[in-house]
Amino acid sequence: MPRFSADLLALAASHHGVVTTSEMLDHGVSRHSIAHLSQERILKRLHTGVYLLASSPLTFEARCAAACLADSEAVITGPAAARLWEFRHVFRPSVPEVLVRHDRTPITSGVTLRRTNVLPVDEVVHRVDAIRVASAPRAWFDCAAHLTDERFEMLTEWVLDHHADVSTLFRTVRRLDARGRSGLARVHRVLSQRPAWQKPAQSGLETKVLRALRRAGLMALENQYPIRLRNGVLIHADVADPAIRWALEIDHVTWHGGRFEAQRDKARDRQARAAGWFVDRVTDQALRDGFASEIAAVVASHAQRAADIAA
Repeated sequence: MPRFSADLLALAASHHGVVTTSEMLDHGVSRHSIAHLSQERILKRLHTGVYLLASSPLTFEARCAAACLADSEAVITGPAAARLWEFRHVFRPSVPEVLVRHDRTPITSGVTLRRTNVLPVDEVVHRVDAIRVASAPRAWFDCAAHLTDERFEMLTEWVLDHHADVSTLFRTVRRLDARGRSGLARVHRVLSQRPAWQKPAQSGLETKVLRALRRAGLMALENQYPIRLRNGVLIHADVADPAIRWALEIDHVTWHGGRFEAQRDKARDRQARAAGWFVDRVTDQALRDGFASEIAAVVASHAQRAADIAA
């Protein structure tokens, strides 16, 4: 009975139990032995030249690795990519969705094929387990075709929190903005509801508020200050005074999906309180209606927090 070397077994393990004919040949396993192992069902053929060790389960990740090993340019995309990125608010498919070129057909079964003429290298992430997956912004875009507007709004919030900034998402949309592309209309509907997103991460309103607070004597404030929550998530407060663990968030209420953002913000505020922070909030609408009075209220909030800490 032909035996795999320790190095070959380690390689297969790093690929979720998947191994290729060329890898076995490189490690001294003959073609005759490969055929024998396949006949004895020690190897299970998944695609042309791609096998799964019988001792390994055929997991979702194994299916993805097998597709990528069968085609050197194949990329996992759509909700399948979202599953690999562990996106929230997206259903978890059991069958990988694989993007391949029109002229390639090495992947025989067990996947859903999507064909394309262009696979930009900057939209592909090469994982150490042999899986090539669409970048987080590209996976976000591709999910638009599979979700409702509300779900896609929530997904967009989550991706902005964990993987990309606003400018990156807009660059992705501009690059993929072609007529007839599935999900494009939903992407535009969701993003167009919040014009403030088209500004840099530190918006003009945040800069104006920070200047006003510093003029009021709050010179120790920092913008986009990182706060690590107890659940391990890293958030960035619009304005913060680390010395007294006081933070100010500027909410943009003009977005029609604000109810989802509000729910998320309440949960984050609870997490921040558990980590010892006090989070105050002011809306863009309130600042437009009475900027001076809102700044005065924020200064008073900061003073109260400082007094509480001192007490």
